[in-house]
Amino acid sequence: MRADTIEQRIRAKAYELWQEDGSMEGCADEYWKRARSLVEAEIVEADGRKDNPRCNRRR
Repeated sequence: MRADTIEQRIRAKAYELWQEDGSMEGCADEYWKRARSLVEAEIVEADGRKDNPRCNRRR
């Protein structure tokens, strides 16, 4: 899997949100802020799973 930079992930998420909302013009900053929050939350969640030994058990 290709590792995207955080900025690329935010850009892709902002575009996705923009499309979901009907591609409204003039709201780029709001979509960027929402996307940034979502991507940062995903990163924190992923880091938490790495640090939690219960999540790293092999089945």
